[in-house]
Amino acid sequence: MDLKEFLNVNPVKSRLLKLAPGGACEHCGEAYPLALLEIHVIDPCTRADSDRHDLQKELLVLCPECHRFFHKRPVQESMQRELVRYRPQEVKAAMRRIMGTRPRRYFPPETGDPEAIFAEMFASGALDLCLNGG
Repeated sequence: MDLKEFLNVNPVKSRLLKLAPGGACEHCGEAYPLALLEIHVIDPCTRADSDRHDLQKELLVLCPECHRFFHKRPVQESMQRELVRYRPQEVKAAMRRIMGTRPRRYFPPETGDPEAIFAEMFASGALDLCLNGG
């Protein structure tokens, strides 16, 4: 089941996700009633049943105007991921609890070679966690 469909059939989780950033749009920062906020899925191919994926990285809580803007004038995926990257830690943690996901743990390679460690961290996606504090 894709993530968008999962959120449609789980209205309680959708409501909790909208509450996580304080009932405000993560793009413009304006507070809105929960009924007006929308959940934007960054990558529509994301599967909700993926247990190894940190699903909070695929979601943005947006007001209707920003959500239309994101689709009408397609905002680059890299820019959307920047919004997620600078999301407050407590909001990230709340969204992870709601979605029932935990970020993968990083286990360094046996070698002490910094180049090998960096290559493995980059390949595993753990580099983002190191640079952004989780």
